Amino acid sequence: MNLNSFIIVATFFALWLAVQFEEAVENIFAYVLILSFGILHGANDLKLIEHSDSAGFTGKRFLNTLFYYVLFVLGSAILFYFVPAITLLLFILFSGYHFGEQHWSSKIRVPSILGSIFFMMYGLFILCLLFYVHVETVTLIITNITEIIIQEDIYFYMTIFSGASMLVLFIFLTRANHSLKTNFLKELFYISVFFVVFSTASLLWSFAIYFVLWHSIPSLVEQIGFLYGDFSKKTIINYVKSSFPYWLISIIGICFILYLFRDNYETSLSFFFSFLAAITFPHVLVINRMKNT
Repeated sequence: MNLNSFIIVATFFALWLAVQFEEAVENIFAYVLILSFGILHGANDLKLIEHSDSAGFTGKRFLNTLFYYVLFVLGSAILFYFVPAITLLLFILFSGYHFGEQHWSSKIRVPSILGSIFFMMYGLFILCLLFYVHVETVTLIITNITEIIIQEDIYFYMTIFSGASMLVLFIFLTRANHSLKTNFLKELFYISVFFVVFSTASLLWSFAIYFVLWHSIPSLVEQIGFLYGDFSKKTIINYVKSSFPYWLISIIGICFILYLFRDNYETSLSFFFSFLAAITFPHVLVINRMKNT
């Protein structure tokens, strides 16, 4: 079974779980997936920087890189506290680009500015689709983070705009530049699957299914291949060993946040996504550097 087939089967199994269990159980499944594969896929950034650094990665250079990486994460967290609305918007834009880049970078033969915009629009469409389907919960979370109430119609217009922009760019890249090679019907099927999943599962379980199965696992396979040259049991173990300390620190931080706000679901989700945002910003830059190496 190839990776795409595994992801499809796993997605429908996760969808079956959403039908069988209530939301509280779904959320437990979601936290398990996100805290394992989801966080793990971003826990080896320093190793990726080292592997793509042609100048060498001496002890002093490693410490400098670690310092600036941690400073970047802390700075992102501080920005969330002082300017939450702007930082949340940047997080959504960064995440949109990151999701789109992971899904499409291997299918676009010639990197371009339009290709990068297409990455962002694809990822934003997926996120907006998720937001629109779970508009009430998302509105509460955004209000908790930013103290701004967004009208429900805005989510609909954002979904239409990002979807239309993605489609126009897709057509242009396919017909004008011949730089994008893919099966349109297959991609349309994937989006249909996402919509069914988002409409059936809770917000957190929906996010976990997409984030882990469709983003994190393919990224892990790609990162392991980049670092070790192939994907095998040995290289998986090597990857887990090198990322374990950073993964453990992240898990402790997230679990502490979830424990503090265990009695308030919307507030705990707000801080949970804020933490994810803080570690996402530098990770997006690292993966982009890896793909351009």
